[in-house]
Parts: sequence; C-alpha cells; structure tokens
Amino acid sequence: MSIRSISFLTAGLLLALTGCGGDDTGATGSSSQPESSPSASGPTYTAFADFPGEELLYVEQGVVPVGLRLKPVDTAWQTELAGEIADADAHYLVIYVAATGEADDRGVADAWLNYFDFQLVFPEGEMPCAPASIDAYGACVANPITELEQVADGEWRDHLWTSADSSVTVDLPAGGTMIGALAFQILSDAELPGDLQFCARGRDVYTTDNCIAVAAPEEPRG
Repeated sequence: MSIRSISFLTAGLLLALTGCGGDDTGATGSSSQPESSPSASGPTYTAFADFPGEELLYVEQGVVPVGLRLKPVDTAWQTELAGEIADADAHYLVIYVAATGEADDRGVADAWLNYFDFQLVFPEGEMPCAPASIDAYGACVANPITELEQVADGEWRDHLWTSADSSVTVDLPAGGTMIGALAFQILSDAELPGDLQFCARGRDVYTTDNCIAVAAPEEPRG
C-alpha cells in the first residue's frame, strides 16, 4: 500500500474516533446534569391566635404584675428538661405553651413563667405527682419551667431549653408569640385521666380557680 493510501486511512480513523468521542461527551454531559429539586421550606412559626384550643390568662405577681395569655400546644412524656432529670420512679409530663401579651395592641416587658404559679389539679384523694413536684401545701406544681423562647412549630420537644431558674426575662412585642415548657413530675406507675386540669395564677392568688383542660400525652411513657 502506498504512503498516500496509508495517510488517508489514518485520517479516516482519526475522524471516526473524534466523532465517537464527541457523541460520548455530549451524552455524558447530558446525564450528569443535576436533577431539579424543590427548595426546602423554612421553619414556620404559628401566631398565638392560630393555635387551636382554649387559652388561659396567667398573671405573674411581681412588683409590676405581668399578664400573659397561654395556650397549650402539645404535651409529652420526657425524662429530662432544661438540664433537670426526673427521678428514677417518675417522668416529666411536659406541657408546651404558646404565650402572648394580654392585650393584642401592647407588648409585654420582662415576661417569664414563674415557679409555683402553675399546678395540675386532680380529683380529691388522688395525687399522682412525685414528691419532688409537691409543694408545702400539697399541690402538684411545675418544676422545672423553661424560659420563653421563639421556637419553630413542632420543634419544641427537641429544643435545647434553658431553665427559667436563670431569671432571664424576655420582651414580647405587641402580637408576638413565644413558646415555653412546664414539667410536672408524675410517678411512672400512676394512672391519669384523659384530660388534665392545668391551672395558673390569675388576677388573684387562687391558682386553682383559673384552669383549663389539657389532654394527657397519647404516647406511652418511655
């Protein structure tokens, strides 16, 4: 075969290889394009008025009484809250509440949930609370209680809470909503009714006159 024929043959083979390489590159480029995915939605924060259920007016009896409207948004069994651990024979029954100012058109300065201002009230003769949650008057009181914070919907059970024992208060803007948690220590073998009487101190000092029904947790104690 002549040198010229060999040159033509070589050029043809090079063109064929170049064409195949171009097709492969195009196919690979097409298949490597990332699939479009919907953008992840951010956390949501429900306004106080949009949470369902009854509300409770709580008045913290400080130097200047602070009025907060509270609405339970969830209940759960926990063994730990705000750095405190329940006794070995008990669980925390945690009530998560949404809080806003007493008046829609005014904010609240120095808002917090004070110790011994909250109770669970049971039928006479029944006391399922552990000794650590019973005060000197024989009432089942909340301890620990957390600070009020802005927490996204549904994230309150896993939130890293800070105890209200730190005495840190928050300023709630007019119409603003924050979340807090109150724990009542209940004996692990105690039977509870389906609805609990959750009470808070109101305008006067008689806490048990200011109550709403709160559903007990549906899940078993873990």
